[in-house]
Amino acid sequence: MSSIAVHEVGSRGEGPYSVAVTDDGAVWCTLVHAGAVVRGTPGTPIADGTDAEGPGAQLRFERTQVSVASGVGPMQSSQVVAAGDDTVWVSDTGGDALVLVGPAGVVRRIDVPTPEAQPFGIASQADGTAWFTELGRDALGHIDLFGRVTEYPSGTREGFVSMIASSGESLWFTANQANAIGYIRGGDSAVQLFDIPTPHSGPVGIVVGDDGAAWFTEILAGAVGRVDRQGRFTEHPLPWPESKPHALCVDPAGGFWVTLWGANELAHLDVDGTVELVDLAPSGHEEPHGLAVDASGTVWVAMESGALLAVTR
Repeated sequence: MSSIAVHEVGSRGEGPYSVAVTDDGAVWCTLVHAGAVVRGTPGTPIADGTDAEGPGAQLRFERTQVSVASGVGPMQSSQVVAAGDDTVWVSDTGGDALVLVGPAGVVRRIDVPTPEAQPFGIASQADGTAWFTELGRDALGHIDLFGRVTEYPSGTREGFVSMIASSGESLWFTANQANAIGYIRGGDSAVQLFDIPTPHSGPVGIVVGDDGAAWFTEILAGAVGRVDRQGRFTEHPLPWPESKPHALCVDPAGGFWVTLWGANELAHLDVDGTVELVDLAPSGHEEPHGLAVDASGTVWVAMESGALLAVTR
């Protein structure tokens, strides 16, 4: 039996979307349609002064605006990933920028050189640099320590390059419309594209396992896949084909956590394909998207209907 604590962090129209946890214990969540990110800090009452039950009960959420209406594109703060002990990278997809945010607000804004690049997925590196995907330009980008951006072709054509993950110098990314997984061994190496065996599977979320292989969601096929560096695939169908698996993250205790957008569920997947489901409907919210696991093992799930859930097994 799992317990769920509900934190209202935005309205349905603002859309809680992506989640990250930093080493200082803070929980971050983007509000994709509001151009903002919220930060929940431990050890303080939550915003309305009431007590919540369950994990994360003592959190206060503060908001930072990372994008503004420009008249060119909509405000869209899409993905958030931990950058340092207390900082995160946020992709301002509508504003063609990557934004470094800390406890006091915006630290640095880095514009992407190519117009309408639509930066989306981000992979932060241990050396302080970062990689990102460009939805609109079939490209990847790299930010160096000085904030300089270098762009590389992804090898796709209208592939809708979406999420990105890294393991050391190796990079993996999903090409949603190309039905492929991309692999780069070293940042300056050529891209290898591996076609997913299931046609039109719609890969979205991606992480790297302990063995260096990539695990990814197939939102249109209702499955989670694995591909190794030689391009060998294993696909694990989920119990309901229409569950629409969206994001996934590594469970430090073993296996992976996956959000099932179409089923309003959270799934735990073991490496052998065994699935355990957690019903999120009792939270009163729906449309689970991003997720992250904190040091205590609590799973934080962004619900686009307006909440951040803290789930414990």
